[in-house]
Amino acid sequence: MICVTIATGSHKRLILERENLVADGIKFVEFRLDFLRKAPELNRLIPERPCATVITCRRPQDGGLWRESEERRLTTLREAIVAGVEFVDLEVDVAPTIPRYGQTKRIVSHHDMNSMPDDLEALYERMLKGDPDFVKIAVMPKTIDDVFRLLHFVEGKNVKAKLGGGRERRTIGIAMGEMGRMSRILAKKFGMPFTYATFSRSRVVAPGLIDYRHLRDDYRYDTLGTDVDVYGVVGYPIGHSLSPAIHNASFVAQEMRRVYLPFAIPPEELDRFVDRAPEIDVRGLSVTIPHKVAVIKKLTRLDPAVEEIGACNTVVFDGPQRIGYNTDYIAAVMSIEVAMGGKGNEPEGILFGKKALVLGAGGAGKALAYGLMKRGARVTVVDALIDRAHELADQLDCHYCEWENRAALRPDIVVNCTPIGMHPNVDASPMERAMLRDGMVVFDAVYNPEHTMLIRLAQERGCKTVSGVEMFVGQACLQFKLFTGQKASAKLMREILKKSISSVKE
Repeated sequence: MICVTIATGSHKRLILERENLVADGIKFVEFRLDFLRKAPELNRLIPERPCATVITCRRPQDGGLWRESEERRLTTLREAIVAGVEFVDLEVDVAPTIPRYGQTKRIVSHHDMNSMPDDLEALYERMLKGDPDFVKIAVMPKTIDDVFRLLHFVEGKNVKAKLGGGRERRTIGIAMGEMGRMSRILAKKFGMPFTYATFSRSRVVAPGLIDYRHLRDDYRYDTLGTDVDVYGVVGYPIGHSLSPAIHNASFVAQEMRRVYLPFAIPPEELDRFVDRAPEIDVRGLSVTIPHKVAVIKKLTRLDPAVEEIGACNTVVFDGPQRIGYNTDYIAAVMSIEVAMGGKGNEPEGILFGKKALVLGAGGAGKALAYGLMKRGARVTVVDALIDRAHELADQLDCHYCEWENRAALRPDIVVNCTPIGMHPNVDASPMERAMLRDGMVVFDAVYNPEHTMLIRLAQERGCKTVSGVEMFVGQACLQFKLFTGQKASAKLMREILKKSISSVKE
């Protein structure tokens, strides 16, 4: 079940938002009274409520906004219990001072906005002294090991609670922040009775809290159980990625009980994440910036293209094996060939002998340079960091030049593999208008927005253009086949991607 947190400054808005949520099928909400600008009036909030409600009144040290005295706060919580609200949230240190009364269920909580407790078992034992019906532990992980430690701890408690006969209580474990977002989406997988979501993506009251529509509709939270297979995209940052939208929609279309998550993993945590991902049933990963090169050392088998390119964008977990692939270069080169009038599968066809300028020597640049050379194009690589361009040119046995000299090459094909022009910096372009000419083919790997400044400038100059949408959809279809053994619908992926791009703009 999803508990939707409502945090507004007025009683009227709290009630209105609850009514809107109930009309949208939500059956469980949390009222954050600490966000109210005036003293809470429970006689307006609790009577005739249309759904189960949690009353929460959070202190600043626990991530809340309560401005009045502690005595007044505790009185408010006691009054909510007397009024018969379904749930009340009580911090671990105050729960023992507020006795159980009536039918109200008690969520005894611990919030640490800065760190992760060293001894979760000791904390849990302390929380049991507050007479909980549910235990809620919300912490800020510093490492990916912190996230896994919390999830495994919570899973163990929930298994014992389900068996019954012991002291264990159903437990919610929340690893806050982007790195811990998996704990919110996969809550049911670890036996948690419910997870929290926000009523509005513009009002995030805790780090990493997800909009309820996103959680319910895109991740299909209610369908996720303990046996669901997990896939995802690993990068840092990862909030911009639209891969979850297209892969989850494809799972739904083919009636697969699988879920695809964003994993925000900083570089220093990548090794541990790859090592531990199978613990949460991760079966496959898309790999994006900045991990396409670094992930290779953690793999047990490499597709030949990965060995030659030196960059990996797809990992498949098969038992003890971690197999690396690169679907970027195939998808991109095929889309360029089609734009030039080819069939998209010629080993040495329409691209043979063409002068290609590849902007950017990162993971995507390596893949595109490799793919173009495999088709017989004459490739020159440029990068803002000249040493990186030099290194890639040596690796692939192609040419390179300084970034400032890119306009002098007069290429037939320009390929942008830099993030220049990506949302939100939509007015930037890696090539000026004067650098482009009629008849040139211009490919931009950036897919959000679809019509980047580079693409628009190229169209003004009479160039043939290929947006990053085609590469993105193509490589995602190839990944889906590697992940599931089934063919994805490129049409569906393209529709979902364009819809998602439009919603980002809004």
